[in-house]
Amino acid sequence: MKKIIYPILAVVAFLVMQTLAGIGLVVFFLVLQPELLKTIRTSGFENIMNSQPAIISLAIDLSGIATIAIIGLLGMINWKQVLNVKNIEWKWGTVSIVAAILGIFVLDIMEEMIDLPNLMEDQFIAMSRSWLGILSIGVVGPIIEEFIFREGILGYMLRNGMNKWVAITASALLFGIIHMNPAQIPFAAAMGFIFSIIYYKTGNIVIPSILHILNNSFVVVMMYIMGDAAKDVSFTEGLGGYPIVIVHLIVYLTICTTLFQKFWKNYQPKRINN
Repeated sequence: MKKIIYPILAVVAFLVMQTLAGIGLVVFFLVLQPELLKTIRTSGFENIMNSQPAIISLAIDLSGIATIAIIGLLGMINWKQVLNVKNIEWKWGTVSIVAAILGIFVLDIMEEMIDLPNLMEDQFIAMSRSWLGILSIGVVGPIIEEFIFREGILGYMLRNGMNKWVAITASALLFGIIHMNPAQIPFAAAMGFIFSIIYYKTGNIVIPSILHILNNSFVVVMMYIMGDAAKDVSFTEGLGGYPIVIVHLIVYLTICTTLFQKFWKNYQPKRINN
């Protein structure tokens, strides 16, 4: 039962830590700046969060670090292997990176085409205006999430005998759901599936972390440069409209699938076998 209960506890811990860190930091900022209380009364917490991106950034980072500590104490992290660069077969690891980048680009286009409500867009743009926010979204957050969802949750389930495809799918779905933003949930789950496959084959979070950082950094830097105008950026228009975009999607998916097949066939698992 531990292989099911512990991953659920990890998700619950992550949510609880985020809530506690957010409340704690709001209280901390109110002590430093009592005038913010008036802003909260008149415009609510959402506006105070957008105007104080450090609150969000610190809450994300601190809650993630606290969650890693908790799942580490539960024995869900293999500290010797989690960041073991020496065990990576970089020839085929590089192939997986290229395949994943193409897959992520396809997901970005699909996300734009489906156009689900983005409840966090203003907060992300607000965070991108500070270096703390940029580091949180672009670097610290991705590494924390890879520790929790790939090493902590997926790795723990695999090491305890769960079928690899069940574990990969479950961890990817949890990764999507935890974002709690309609625009992110399905595509974060799909991205989590890609990262999980790479994690399973390589045995650590090094390559998934690199990919996660590249993806988030691209987005946050674009927001930093463009500000609110980033909302209007369109891959579809940039590629020449829907008919041409469909052709691009087919080409990218074909190349992505082919490269992943070669990666899966030729890369031998270094640590996790199931």
